[in-house]
Amino acid sequence: MKKIFGAMVLVMLLAGAGSARGQEQRGRLLAEGSYFSVYAEPGVDVYRLLTKIDYEYLVQPRAFGAEKQENLNDILARTLDGLYQEVSDILDIHIYSFKGKIVFVTDQPSLGQLLKEQYNLDFDERSIYYYDQNVIYVSASDMTPGMLGHEIAHAIISHYFVVPPPTKLQEVLAGYVEYTLRKNHRP
Repeated sequence: MKKIFGAMVLVMLLAGAGSARGQEQRGRLLAEGSYFSVYAEPGVDVYRLLTKIDYEYLVQPRAFGAEKQENLNDILARTLDGLYQEVSDILDIHIYSFKGKIVFVTDQPSLGQLLKEQYNLDFDERSIYYYDQNVIYVSASDMTPGMLGHEIAHAIISHYFVVPPPTKLQEVLAGYVEYTLRKNHRP
């Protein structure tokens, strides 16, 4: 709990840290969904991401007779849209106009290095929601649906309320989302 609280405090610190600096996007654009622009560093395997997110559970099959063949990036965009909608349902907070970014880095050391380079911060967690830029950073090798849902919950909560709720309350809500996703998704 102490680590989670520390990570959330870091999110609040980051809210002011990068606003004066020019922010460059790390990685290549993989996909554009309804709710997220998805970026990834070279070396991040899209199929492995889809398997970890449990895309078969989240993506509703297309209507019969659909002629368009989807590539993995399109499936990733739809999967993340499905996860966003599931998190919204769990929280019972629906923001249909939401648009943010998700950046997948290869592993936790890469995430720590990215945050050190861009914001001069030491960070040893596997994921973080950066409020000021509306970006979720995730270590692809450590990612779970619950972890990603936790960060999406922070994004939804931060955009729903005029004044974001206190850190502890956000962690309780995001923790509830993570718990519910762990319970609903197969391991």
